Amino acid sequence: MFYRTFIKDYILTKLMKNLPMEHNLENRDFSEAELDAFYKKIGINVKRIRKAKGFTQMQLALAINHNSVGHIAKAELYKYGKHFNLEQLYKISKVLNISLIELCQ
Repeated sequence: MFYRTFIKDYILTKLMKNLPMEHNLENRDFSEAELDAFYKKIGINVKRIRKAKGFTQMQLALAINHNSVGHIAKAELYKYGKHFNLEQLYKISKVLNISLIELCQ
């Protein structure tokens, strides 16, 4: 544990010296509520855009080579802590012909 902390502090110190002053590499604590809201927002956006483009959950699951419609349904609702990972979001954006940014706004 000590070694990992030492290395992390060493790397941050080195990076801080080489960056302009306006860059801030301070650790930031992200609350669970903040992350939950983020995952919910993405799920709502995926569902809204999927429906607008005329895709069913089954069609979307097949299009992104996912074997579970249940995961799509749960991730859209952020149920049981299920959410889309980065690879799935990338594939969804390509299938729905939208940018990744649209899924996160």
